Amino acid sequence: MNKLYILLLIGFSSFSFSQNLDLNKGKTQEQSYYTEIKFEYTNGKIIIPILIKDKTYHFLLDTGAPNLITKKLVEILKPKSLQEIKVSDANDNESLMNLVELPNLTIGNVVFENSVALSNDENYLFFDCFNIDGFIGSNIFRNSILQIDTRNKILIITNDEKKLNLNKKNSIELSLIGNQSSPYIWIKLKGKNSGKEQVLLDTGMKGFYEVSNRNYSLFKDENIFKFIAFGTGTQSIGLFGNSKITTLQSLLLPKMEIANSNFLNISTISTNDDNSKVGIDLFEKGIGTLDFKNRKFYFDQYEANTDLNENQLGFSPTILNQKLSIGIVWDEKLKDKIYTGDEIIELNGKNYENYPVCNLINTKSIFKDIEISEIKIRDKNGEVKIVKL
Repeated sequence: MNKLYILLLIGFSSFSFSQNLDLNKGKTQEQSYYTEIKFEYTNGKIIIPILIKDKTYHFLLDTGAPNLITKKLVEILKPKSLQEIKVSDANDNESLMNLVELPNLTIGNVVFENSVALSNDENYLFFDCFNIDGFIGSNIFRNSILQIDTRNKILIITNDEKKLNLNKKNSIELSLIGNQSSPYIWIKLKGKNSGKEQVLLDTGMKGFYEVSNRNYSLFKDENIFKFIAFGTGTQSIGLFGNSKITTLQSLLLPKMEIANSNFLNISTISTNDDNSKVGIDLFEKGIGTLDFKNRKFYFDQYEANTDLNENQLGFSPTILNQKLSIGIVWDEKLKDKIYTGDEIIELNGKNYENYPVCNLINTKSIFKDIEISEIKIRDKNGEVKIVKL
């Protein structure tokens, strides 16, 4: 029996656009500002209150994405549409979206004016499950400093680094890249040999670290990562749906260094995204400060040399057709027993056939901290069978 180390990978960042587009618009009304906001922390998502036209809405803080508002909020605000654009999500799925003007947004006691956001005419399950009205992204904070404290659930927004207790020894350079000022840092990777990688700091991504296939192809001959297994299937879920069926690698990184903090035994699965990423789980290991204004990232680790070691189950789950399903099969002994797309009906005899799909998205994973001895699945032909693990 094993424990599953990788849960449902749900991320909605890393948009790319079919045309040149400047999302870096708007400014704060205040010349000098400091505010503290209490946030909800729900299954790895930071949800903050934002005041728009005297009414409070709830937004996901996503530094890997630009501002985005839901269809429901578009119907309420009726913003001016600037242009229609083709957008690709992290899984390279495409959709048409509108670029719209936003009214003043008040976050804490700071007013952001003349900013823009993406929107479209579809309702996405993700927004309903988390009961949010959109994303608040990196483009609006490009001249600010964000400090994220997940233990106390406090977000600080300021433009004066002197108002924060920052340790220069725990800082590295922060680069703002692209038309939404996406925050990137360099991390150090160590196995038998060592290397460096530039990664997106993505608070919208559940998980600690994802390596892109492109970057892994550069590292794989350097004895940095330990190869665990190949698997073919779909796993991650982006804004526009599941990733395409593809072959990925399950890997172990012995050591990672970020801003003077060390992390050991990081399990990861390669992705087809153009960029490698560090996700919200980093901010569960310490207080992180994204100084967009001065191009610095600070990280104060709670515990030195955090060991992230976890065992891997022989498959990864996903959500297909709003059902808990097999995403990728890693274990060679299971590859002739379960397949991508098989619906998971039971785990250890507990039924999940009609389990609410939102519970799979917005609550603690049903795979977390349990040992799985058997699963019952329904295959594409409707045949039900029990598989021992």
